[in-house]
Parts: sequence; C-alpha cells; structure tokens
Amino acid sequence: MARLHLLFVLCGIVALTQAKSNNYVADNHCPKGWTQLDKYCYIYQPDPRTFRDAESVCNILGGNLVSINSRKEHALVVELIREGAGEVVDTWIGLHDAIQEDDFVWTDGEIVNFRNFGATQPDNGGVGVEEDCVEIEAVDELWDDDECTDENPFVCIRPVDKKDCH
Repeated sequence: MARLHLLFVLCGIVALTQAKSNNYVADNHCPKGWTQLDKYCYIYQPDPRTFRDAESVCNILGGNLVSINSRKEHALVVELIREGAGEVVDTWIGLHDAIQEDDFVWTDGEIVNFRNFGATQPDNGGVGVEEDCVEIEAVDELWDDDECTDENPFVCIRPVDKKDCH
C-alpha cells in the first residue's frame, strides 16, 4: 500500500513538472528605475511639467499619471517623491475634474474608490480660478486641486511587464 501511495505521489510530481515546462510562466517585473507594488510599476519624474505635459510623458513611458487606490499606494507614492526630491514637494497625480466640476476621474480610467484630500480640499481656488488637476501637497502630503497649467514634478504608473519564460 505504501508503494502504491509513493507511486501516485511520484506521478503527480512528474505531471506537475511537465505541465510547468510545457506552459508559459508569468514573470512580472518593472523596467529599470521603476518601483513595483503588486501589479503596478511607479516612477517619480522630477522635471516640472504642466498636468497635460506630465500625462504625455507618462504615456510615452507606457503608462499614465499615477492613480492611487489605497493608503498603502499613497504611502508608496509619497515615499517615491521624498526619495526623488529629498523632501515632499507638490507633485501631480492623475486625478482631475477638468471634464465636469467635482466629478473626479483618473487619467488611466481607474475607478475613483479612494480619496485623500486635505480638510478644506478640493476648493477650486476661489473666484476666477479653475483648479481642475490634483497634486499631492508638500505641506501635509494630502491631495489638493490646483491649476493644471502649474508646473510640478509627477509620478507615473504602468502595469508590470509580463515576461514569458519556459
């Protein structure tokens, strides 16, 4: 009986080994200079740009301005800013309400299921000012709406690369 059990175990191991060698195994990774969290890669870009230009640079890099969907992700983005700039500075993220006031959307199409605005934000800047783009504010590390034509550093996000290997 013990020999029969051992035979089944060995057959199972051989079958799994063959299945693994015959199928592709996903090896997820980020390009050099990017930081991975779960299934996404992040990079801080220190050169100040307008919101629109920052989104274009992120597109060229294969992603979008960062969408943030949890406290954990927010903490990572703040740390990337701190590491890249030496301190937290006003930095674009991909949230905006440029299409319809107070209807915030992410540039990458993610659903807005997390918000981290400061206590008095978003405030649209007052009379005659249009603040439609969102930044992480240096003062409190919370979100603030600002004029999209301001120039800030920014953080990009992209999915991890899936490298197939045999």
